[in-house]
Amino acid sequence: MRYFSVNEASRLIPLLNQTFEKVRPWVERAQQLGEELASLRSQGTRDAHTEVLREQHDGLIERIRAELRQLQDMGIEVKAADGLVDFRAQLGGRTVYLCWRYGESAIAHWHELETGFAGRQRIEDPEVFAPTYLS
Repeated sequence: MRYFSVNEASRLIPLLNQTFEKVRPWVERAQQLGEELASLRSQGTRDAHTEVLREQHDGLIERIRAELRQLQDMGIEVKAADGLVDFRAQLGGRTVYLCWRYGESAIAHWHELETGFAGRQRIEDPEVFAPTYLS
C-alpha cells in the first residue's frame, strides 16, 4: 500500500488535470449513451442501431478504465471517473485520505477513510502528514 505526503500528492496535480481533461468528455458521452440505451431497452428496442450504441458505450468505458488504470497503478485511488481521487496518507499514526477534485489547484483537503468526500476537512498544516519515502 502506498502513502503520499501532501507535497508528493500536489506534484501529481498536473498529471491529474491532464488525465481528467482527456477522460471527462468520454465520461459524459458514455453517460449519454447509457441513458439512450436504457431508454431503448425500456421500449424493447433491439436493432442494429442499438448494437452500434452499445459498442460505442463499451468502447468508451474501456478507454476510460485504461486511462484511469495508470493513476491506480501509481497508488492513486480514483473515486469518480469525472475527477475525484484520494491519496492514502498517514496522520497521527493512522491512515487517512488526502482528497482532490478536478478543478482544484492544490491538495487542500483530507478525510477519514470511512467518511468520504462529505467528511472533507481543510488541511491547515501539510507538515502534520507523515512524509513518505518518495518525499
